[in-house]
Amino acid sequence: MHIATVVEGPSDYEVVITIINRLLPGRHRYSPLQPIGAVNEIGEVVYGDTGTGWKGVRRWCRETWLRSGSSLEAILESVTNAPYDLLIIQVDADIAREHDLQDGIAHPIVQVQLPCPPVQSTTLNLRQVILNWLNRQSLPPQVVIMIPSQDTETWTFAALYPDDPFCARMDYECFKKGAEHPGFLLTLPLYGKRLKFKNGSVKKNVKQYQLMLPTIGERWDRVRQICTQADLFSQEVVGAAARNAPCDQSVKLT
Repeated sequence: MHIATVVEGPSDYEVVITIINRLLPGRHRYSPLQPIGAVNEIGEVVYGDTGTGWKGVRRWCRETWLRSGSSLEAILESVTNAPYDLLIIQVDADIAREHDLQDGIAHPIVQVQLPCPPVQSTTLNLRQVILNWLNRQSLPPQVVIMIPSQDTETWTFAALYPDDPFCARMDYECFKKGAEHPGFLLTLPLYGKRLKFKNGSVKKNVKQYQLMLPTIGERWDRVRQICTQADLFSQEVVGAAARNAPCDQSVKLT
């Protein structure tokens, strides 16, 4: 299958393709649409006008209809790069608390972040926010929205430490700061210092994540048992693939 991705950052891209390769056995061609990086003259990876993070995803979504001659359908057809069978759009659920999340939306949702648990009320609102960014009421069947709750590190921690008591908490998918955030736990010696904590936030890079990707793939079924949004994303990917896969490919859930 030909699969396009619009995600917050390069480590999120690596997680997305790891999950899809686990769910959809076979050979796939991946085309990252956002973010797109390039190496500058001193060897650093820099990104274009859309940048990274959730605001980069928002800019990409808006450009699908603001740019002259563009549309989501036209992007999916991808005349120069072969049509896409799937397009994954990813943002983390923790953006629901951002004050400027709905800037420029004519009829914003009054309150995006709702009491948690359950987290589904907030993620459903975020899906509507993404539709508003895209200026649409519905999505083409090739498009699947991925909203890790509260972020990709929540899924990563569940894959690495599925038997940790923290994963059994009713509020595991809810937004938490500091010592109760799965991403922060991954910066501690107790959990192998797999990520870094600097200037008040968790720092991650592709090289760090590449070491964890095999475990994420191998234990994805456990992640689905712990994280409702991981299970929802899995079901939607398999369903969309079954509808849109080329005729010579069969799709099954693993």
